[in-house]
Amino acid sequence: SAWTITSSKMGITRRFTFPTFSAAWRFMNIVADECKAKKHHPHWSNLYNEVTVEWTTHKPKGLSIKDVDMAEFCDRTADAVGLKA
Repeated sequence: SAWTITSSKMGITRRFTFPTFSAAWRFMNIVADECKAKKHHPHWSNLYNEVTVEWTTHKPKGLSIKDVDMAEFCDRTADAVGLKA
């Protein structure tokens, strides 16, 4: 699936489905480390092998290049970890 605009029109969201919970958790750990480095954090949730990620910027409010950059990082990381076919 691809990134979509949130219902508030203030961010982007995507659900990633991995083959296992461990793969989903590995994805979250890698993204969390990048979040710390970039000082930009998502709204996200995990349910077994699925991770839903939402990127938005609070100041200034809305979608920013930081959100797009982190979404691209999530895509690359998910590919490296291995999405469910």
